[in-house]
Amino acid sequence: MEKDANASEIRKTTVASLKDAVTGGRRRIADALVEAPLAARAAHRAYCYLTDCVVSTTFQMATTVLHPNPNPTEGERLTLLAVGGYGRGEMAPYSDVDLLFLMPWKITPWAESVIESMLYIFWDLHMKVGHSSRSVKDCIRLGRDDFTIRTALLEHRYLVGDESLAARLDKRLKKDLFHRTEAQFIEAKLAERDERHRKQGGQRYMV
Repeated sequence: MEKDANASEIRKTTVASLKDAVTGGRRRIADALVEAPLAARAAHRAYCYLTDCVVSTTFQMATTVLHPNPNPTEGERLTLLAVGGYGRGEMAPYSDVDLLFLMPWKITPWAESVIESMLYIFWDLHMKVGHSSRSVKDCIRLGRDDFTIRTALLEHRYLVGDESLAARLDKRLKKDLFHRTEAQFIEAKLAERDERHRKQGGQRYMV
């Protein structure tokens, strides 16, 4: 019971500190944009950097303070990747934050606890978070069957956690998913766009 109370207090303190940081960061970005209204790309990068800092800090709090695990097993390695627009580094003030929690194999109880604590903090910060928890093998399997997932994996970006695991995913993606599939991928994305335009009553080349 005491442990739960301590964890709750740590989360509250973390959320309060991060809220202050986010508020201050957004204010400085907005001020800079007023000074240079055409510097939209710089503002995108700044919002992305601010989000990176929040996500990385939350990960460190969850893995070292809320759920310390000084001697993790091989299966307890965990890394966090940005995917989608966040992976591309294209962020606006209230953009979705799409995350991939990557594990060597199936999820462990420790990883479940870490992810749950992080999500509570993100929700308390009113962040719009989309997340998935997958092994390297899951990423390859799902990416083969679903081009939306493949696109997200193509745009992934390492944030924090076990770097060797992220490198392992990169190697497997290049070898087992992306190699010599460029034409297939492009055709699938064009078909996806055609279907979207069909539903809107337009054609592929409609602006």
